[in-house]
Amino acid sequence: MMVRRLFRAAAGSLTVLACGLLTACGTSTHATPSAAGATIASVAATAPAPASSMKTVPPAALCTVLTKSVAERLITGARLQARVSPDKGQAPDVCGYTAPDGQSTLSLNPTSRAYATELSAAHNLAANPSSAGMRDVQVDTVGDLGRRAFRETASQTQVRQRITFVVWNTGARSWVLTFATTEGTSTAPTTVSHDTVVQVAHSITAKLPTDR
Repeated sequence: MMVRRLFRAAAGSLTVLACGLLTACGTSTHATPSAAGATIASVAATAPAPASSMKTVPPAALCTVLTKSVAERLITGARLQARVSPDKGQAPDVCGYTAPDGQSTLSLNPTSRAYATELSAAHNLAANPSSAGMRDVQVDTVGDLGRRAFRETASQTQVRQRITFVVWNTGARSWVLTFATTEGTSTAPTTVSHDTVVQVAHSITAKLPTDR
């Protein structure tokens, strides 16, 4: 699930984190079984500063939804992450931001799996977090967000990051908003209603694309 939410560690850390969270590091999947992981991987792949041999592409269309002003609700001075075109196919449909010091990352992307599959993966990860290099994994229902939604929070032990995934279904699609920050830079919210990541998801859902 972790990889579902894709990140790029201050270029490297977040990338490692994304892969650790998702079941499989891929353009639209997570390093761990849950949805959260996928998003991280996607963003992570695009976060590193592109080398001269790499081809950068314009910001993803989703960046008109997850704008800089929205990102700054979670990251002060948020910087748009460059997207790098893969060897084959199109650049992933992911919009990501990072903090100036690289300690926090935020990303938005569509999931590649059914909502039910994402939720099941999240619960499986919560039952056995060490299998994905995680600890303190918790899955909570989120109310009044799309048709159905959940929040997944966890700590990634390898790169010592705290990650929050918000996964929600709007009918035609399911989405993942992923926020990762270095352990100690913030505290995990005690309730879903007071979680700023969840609040950001609420604020952008009406602007999300409705077509597949």
